[in-house]
Amino acid sequence: MDNGQINLKCQMSNERGFSLVESMIVIAIIGSIVFLIASIPNSLMLITKSRNISLAREIAVKQIEDKRQISYENLVNDNSPITDTRLSLLPQGSGNLIIEDCDSAVCTNGEPVKRVKTTVSWVVEGKTQKVTLETMIGEGGINQ
Repeated sequence: MDNGQINLKCQMSNERGFSLVESMIVIAIIGSIVFLIASIPNSLMLITKSRNISLAREIAVKQIEDKRQISYENLVNDNSPITDTRLSLLPQGSGNLIIEDCDSAVCTNGEPVKRVKTTVSWVVEGKTQKVTLETMIGEGGINQ
């Protein structure tokens, strides 16, 4: 063997393994993939929670808008369950609508105003979640 062949053998043996930089890059890529996979369940939970809150708000707003379409004279005090078919899309979904005269502490001059309170609730992992919207509807107000 001559010197050229020995140098070639030495160069080839130096090129067979991975460098430290290459190994660190592979570890970083694998770590990133593991992190992304581990965060999927939490992301899905947040998406579901957001969807439920959005749906509950839509139902509550619809109930209030329906009451605003009624003339003030026909708006009677009531405490009744909400009967929106979309409640079935919420886990154990239910709702309640309360219509009552304005509290005298708020309507100090006896204004003809009704307080409308809508509550939509559902259960997630044994905990009750709810969205509550309140508004006032007065004689001669919106759509009157």
